[in-house]
Amino acid sequence: MQQLLKSKRFKAFLCIIAALLIGVILAAVTNSKSSPAGSVFGTVMQPIQKLSALVSEKMAGFNMKFQSSSRYIEEIDELKKQVEAYENELVDYEQTKKKLNSYSKMLEIKEENPDYKLCPANIIGKDSLDAFYSFVIDKGSSDGISVNDPVVYGSYVVGVVHSVKATYSVVWTVLNPKVNISAIETRTRESGYTTTTAELSLSGKCMLSGLDKDTQISIGGIVCTSGVGGIYPKGLIIGKTVDIADNKYDISLNAVIEPGVDVTELEDVFVITDFKEQGVSGPDENDE
Repeated sequence: MQQLLKSKRFKAFLCIIAALLIGVILAAVTNSKSSPAGSVFGTVMQPIQKLSALVSEKMAGFNMKFQSSSRYIEEIDELKKQVEAYENELVDYEQTKKKLNSYSKMLEIKEENPDYKLCPANIIGKDSLDAFYSFVIDKGSSDGISVNDPVVYGSYVVGVVHSVKATYSVVWTVLNPKVNISAIETRTRESGYTTTTAELSLSGKCMLSGLDKDTQISIGGIVCTSGVGGIYPKGLIIGKTVDIADNKYDISLNAVIEPGVDVTELEDVFVITDFKEQGVSGPDENDE
């Protein structure tokens, strides 16, 4: 009997009885219509109900946030697709604008030189190891391209066709020392030929060689093709002079030229496949 009275179960039972009695007393005092057992149960379960309500509320909020996050991810993916589409449209626009600009230049050349036969070409390859910036175009003999056809961009000389295959050609630029163009400075009418050195080429320049010691060519002078030799038509712009330097090998002077176009930035060019004086050696411009 003593063990029963001291056991934990008996003590727990007494606590429950005590709780029921307290519930009865509280119900009597407050005139509650609920039963004592119901009041006690409500009192005991109230914290649990609050906890359950709190958990449900949090879970509902979490579910809403999860759904919102999913919706945001979908919206972000959709926006990314729209941005990609706009970027593609922008690329197409830029390419179209460049083409229009290029053809506008071609139209200007044709209006000034109706005898020119022009073939538009895209640059499809560049040799990064070539110190003289040669490049490959997507037009060849099947398009009427021939070796020594001049290559231009607008009214500026870019170079000359060096070799030709059926569907592509290799172009040597004015920055190649083997590209020698008969040229004339427009103000003084002094003439010579263009060439370059590895050092000048690396800095994007060439030079007008063979000038007399008393040359009147000054910085800022415009150098154009003279038409002598029949390879390049007369009047195409090579560039402007940026320096006058001594020739290392004789007593003549060289006019350092900065080409009118940056050959490293070109994406498309025009090849002059035919012109009135092509292949005809004209008189020296100084004899006029």
